[in-house]
Amino acid sequence: MGIVRKQSIASSIYIYLGFAVGAFNVLYLFPTYLTPQEFGLTRVLIDVSILLAMFCTLGSCPAVLKFYPFYKSYLPDNKNDLPSITLTATIVGCIIFIFGAVYFKDFVLRKFGEKSPLFNEYYFLLYPLTISYAFWYLFEASSWSIKKTVLPNFLKEVGFRIITAILVVLYIIKFISFKQFAILFSLMYVVPVSILLYSLAKEKYVNITFSISSVTKRLWKQMALFCFFVFSGQTLNVIARTSDTIILASQSKNGLADAAVFTVVTYLVTLMDVPMRGMTGIASSVIAYAWKDKDIAKIKEIYQKTALNLIIVGLGIFGVLTLNMYNLTQHFGTAYSTLPSLLLILGIAKLIDLATGMNAQILLSSKYWKIDFITSMVFVILSVPLNVFLIKRYGLIGSAYANLIAVFIYNVTRLIVIWKLFKLQPYNNKNLFAILIAVACFFMVYFIPSLNNIYADAILKTIVFMPLYIFLI
Repeated sequence: MGIVRKQSIASSIYIYLGFAVGAFNVLYLFPTYLTPQEFGLTRVLIDVSILLAMFCTLGSCPAVLKFYPFYKSYLPDNKNDLPSITLTATIVGCIIFIFGAVYFKDFVLRKFGEKSPLFNEYYFLLYPLTISYAFWYLFEASSWSIKKTVLPNFLKEVGFRIITAILVVLYIIKFISFKQFAILFSLMYVVPVSILLYSLAKEKYVNITFSISSVTKRLWKQMALFCFFVFSGQTLNVIARTSDTIILASQSKNGLADAAVFTVVTYLVTLMDVPMRGMTGIASSVIAYAWKDKDIAKIKEIYQKTALNLIIVGLGIFGVLTLNMYNLTQHFGTAYSTLPSLLLILGIAKLIDLATGMNAQILLSSKYWKIDFITSMVFVILSVPLNVFLIKRYGLIGSAYANLIAVFIYNVTRLIVIWKLFKLQPYNNKNLFAILIAVACFFMVYFIPSLNNIYADAILKTIVFMPLYIFLI
């Protein structure tokens, strides 16, 4: 756990720093200086581009993570053709995306035209956003594969948000118009992608070769099958995780405005996700090497320790958020009156996700990686129809319930599968103790009389809850 702990801590520090910048953006700059429709537009553009960028990679990212250890072990760097193969696949995927985006443009505009006309006006921004994010996906996975996770996490969590903040400030001071802001926003990944590419070149990872190596000749069938299933599974997973905002923009009563409210709540809940994001890169690489060496004990150790650490941090952050959810509602105003309910439901869903540890990484790196595709398909089959039905019926709150139901079934299914296949499960008595401590601390602080000033009240509840929780943990 040494390298996992070291890089996870460093990554988590950068991620929390990024969240501080992001909080300034999402909780202050965007709601204050952009209309709800303009704010919602930025979120929908990002979610749609993330989804399309996954298609553009054509399965390159999971191939890098799973098969790089074999290329590294059996080939010298100058004969490693995996970077060339994955780069070519991503370029081809981007070309397919461009033709597809042009061909389906009218269909997409019809779906968003009534509820979110502003999206139609800025549809063209999907091209630079999607292509640059596709290459970010590839270079991030490449960095993870060589156990260099700190820089990509810094760029992703801090760099993107600083660029966004600068653009909003330029718009606020009238240095640029909203249209210019939107265009520059669509190009914000270009600089971080270039930095990451330069870093990979310095590590001598970027090796362009046109010859087919012996490893590729031996593994290409397995790689092709793996990429098809895992790429399909990950794409389905992204569809499920981004569908709520996209469906809200196209189907809910207030369109992009509802997407803006959902974005704020999702951002708050994502604070709980920081340790997972810090661990995923380095843990994926370590687990892949452990499967290669058939080191089940190492996998069990990572599975249990990550699950425990994730639930401890997640419960602490969730406790602070729920204690202050009415203060947050008063801060944002009546437009965010559904925040407490959304925060509670989405927070519980996130805790379920965190409590299951690195189940996705364990399945992906094992010989049963096809299960990732199957469970992701189940997730989409549940999530998308649930979102459509519940959003139409209950609006914003319906999306939160859809998320909770889908996440619960998805993660419980993976837990059961991993136990059946490998006799591995991530829990012991410490997990239960962490939950009991969090619940006890919450109620001890909850009954403290509220102060008249919402900011003073938030500070009081936080500085009482966190030291108490940390001490008992």
